[in-house]
Parts: sequence; structure tokens; C-alpha cells
Amino acid sequence: MALMALSPLELSDTPTLFRSFMGRAGTGYRTVGELLSIYRERRAELESGGDPDDDLRVNRFVRDMARGSWREGLVMRIGEFDGRVHLVDGTHRAIAYLACLESGVGRNRLPVLNVDC
Repeated sequence: MALMALSPLELSDTPTLFRSFMGRAGTGYRTVGELLSIYRERRAELESGGDPDDDLRVNRFVRDMARGSWREGLVMRIGEFDGRVHLVDGTHRAIAYLACLESGVGRNRLPVLNVDC
């Protein structure tokens, strides 16, 4: 396994394998940043009406990261599909990482951000 450091901006701009997420359909692959935006818009609806895909696990990940109980590095896996690099594993962890940053949690308090290439 070859780990490579990733910046938050690179993470935000990384395409995922999701075209639709939390009931929001789309035609192209969504970036992690776009999924965070959808998550923020739609989470209240899931909290009140059920969460069959367990998308709300992002809340647990945010809590763990923000309070420092996420001890190991944050490793996500990338792969090539349709001639482009996509995040293929760790999408909900990636969303949580960006959510922590946007809420003011400093990078020094968050797990080290890496991708497995």
C-alpha cells in the first residue's frame, strides 16, 4: 500500500463514484465537496424519516474526529474509472473530514489525511 498525502482542497475536488446521494440525483460523478453540500441540505430529512443507507454515519465520524478520538490516520482509497481518478472507499469519512474543517476544527486536531494509491 502506497500512501500519499492529500490536501483538503484536493479532497474536496476529488470525484467519487456517486452520481446520486441521499436522494439527490445527478448525471455526473459528484465530488466530495458536492456530497458534503448535499449532506448538509438533506441530513435533517433523514434524521426524521429514516436512513436506509446509513449516510448519517457522517455525524458519528465528525464527532469522533472533532473530539480527537479518531486516533489513526484517515486513509481513503482511490481508483481509476472511465479514465479518471475517483475516490472509491472512505467517502463518508472524507465528507466528515471536510465538515470538521468547515466547522472550525483545526487540521492539527484531525487525523492525517492520506489516500491509498
